[in-house]
Parts: sequence; structure tokens; C-alpha cells
Amino acid sequence: MTIISASVGLEKFMKHAPAVINSMLEIQNKQLDSKDPQRTYLLSAWQRICLLMGMQFGPYLDSVIPSLFQMATLNPEMGIQGSQHTGDIVDVLNEVKPEQSGDKKISLYTDEIEEKDVAIQMLAVFIDELGAVFAPYAESASKILLAMIDYEANDSVRNSVAGALPGLIKCVKGADPSNTVIIQNMAKYYLDALYKVMNKETETDTLICQV
Repeated sequence: MTIISASVGLEKFMKHAPAVINSMLEIQNKQLDSKDPQRTYLLSAWQRICLLMGMQFGPYLDSVIPSLFQMATLNPEMGIQGSQHTGDIVDVLNEVKPEQSGDKKISLYTDEIEEKDVAIQMLAVFIDELGAVFAPYAESASKILLAMIDYEANDSVRNSVAGALPGLIKCVKGADPSNTVIIQNMAKYYLDALYKVMNKETETDTLICQV
């Protein structure tokens, strides 16, 4: 449905936008549980609608952002065969990491990690496309992204986080260019955080994203 919407263009789509978006919200809120892997497809659909509508998508953010934040903050769990214990995937990964791997990071790929990464990429799209319209959510998004800036279980998550941070500064600046103190503090904090994780990063692609 959203692929067709993107194909017909904004002018024709706007006549049907409320019906399409309400249908998507109905699916999101009532037909998908918290572990349904189809949620990633819905996120991709929201991305297409956002790219099509641009800033006109702003009024629907209140309905979409909570689910997006929830997926971005997923804490995937895993267990070890022969043990009944399960825990946060990063903690378990640290326990079973081979000694010979040294400081080399290991990337895991699960449905939950994929959802997490897609949600972060989606946040980046919202931030870049909506600019100042996203500013009311910038503080919450910033906390979520910074908490995952050194996410050890998957390098793609670290890449996505590094790519999303600069856009937050732009959206805050777009909302109030005169608020130079907050803008400068954000830039300094992000740079310090990125520099710190770069000193521990072992993946070349991730280092490039962080630079």
C-alpha cells in the first residue's frame, strides 16, 4: 500500500493520507504484539510515508514515535545451550567471548537486533526529513542513541547510531537557531562520546561512520 502511495506522488496521496495512516496505526497498535517480526515491515512503511510527506508528516509523530522508541530500546536476550539462564545479549556475549578474539568485537544477528537497527535507521530518517518538526523529540532520541553508541552485540547498530547523531543537532538548530548554548553543548557532547568509542572500535566500517 505504501509503495503504491509513494509511486503516485504527494499530491494524489494527500487525498487518501488520513485513511492510509489510520489503517497503519490500527495495525501497529492492535494487530502486532511486541515480538512480532512483521513490525520491521511496518517501520519500512512509515519510512516511505515520511519520505513522501516530508514535514507534513509532523502531526502523526505523536502516534508513531512511542512504538519507534520502544523498538530502538529493545534489549535482546540470549541463553547458552545446557543452561537455563538467559540474560541481556551483550552480557552473555561478554561471558562467552573467546579469549583468542582479543579486543575484536563480535556481531550477532537476530530478529530483535534487526528490529533495533531498523528502528534506529528510521529515527535517522525522521530526524533528517522532518528537521525542526522533530525537535520536541530530540532530547529523548539523543538519550536513546547515546546509550547504544558502543553497542557491542552488533556493529550495524553502532553504525546507525553514529549516522543519526549529526541530524539531531541540525533539527534543534532549525527549531531555534538562537539557542547557541544548547547547540554547542550537544555538538561537544556528541564529539566527546564518538571520540571515546572510536578509541575502542575495531571495525573499519564503523570507524568510518563515526568519523
